[in-house]
Amino acid sequence: MRKFTLYQASRHTGISRYKLEQAIDSGHLKIFEGKGNVKCYIHESDLTQFIEKHADQYRRFSYPNEQKQPFVSDEIHQYIDNYEKLIQEKDRVISLLEFQNQKLMPLTEKNESSTIKIHELRAIASKAINHLPNDKPNLISDLKQQLDRI
Repeated sequence: MRKFTLYQASRHTGISRYKLEQAIDSGHLKIFEGKGNVKCYIHESDLTQFIEKHADQYRRFSYPNEQKQPFVSDEIHQYIDNYEKLIQEKDRVISLLEFQNQKLMPLTEKNESSTIKIHELRAIASKAINHLPNDKPNLISDLKQQLDRI
């Protein structure tokens, strides 16, 4: 004859150890003292009699619900919605910045080349002003002032 520990009986019957202990306390299930770490033993015949007579009282039934969804509160839904909006706004700002960066990069390249060209043009203009005849000092001073403003 086989004998079960509480743990083995629980696994065999599908009834929790706590419920089996309740059945023992109420006298529905007979036990025999265990040895060492084992608190008690239950004979197989006693366990099958208990299952036949009282199992429905102690077994926990769960009804399968295929449409069962985890409960999510309104606060969590609102948090998730706000988070998704924040992510969308972040992506929009990133794409806007990338677009602006693409438009500005050619301008910075042009600015560098245009400043070089402006310096070259100033050098050419100052050479041309220096080669003007000295008999027109008003014209030379006006041109030099305009060149300095640039």
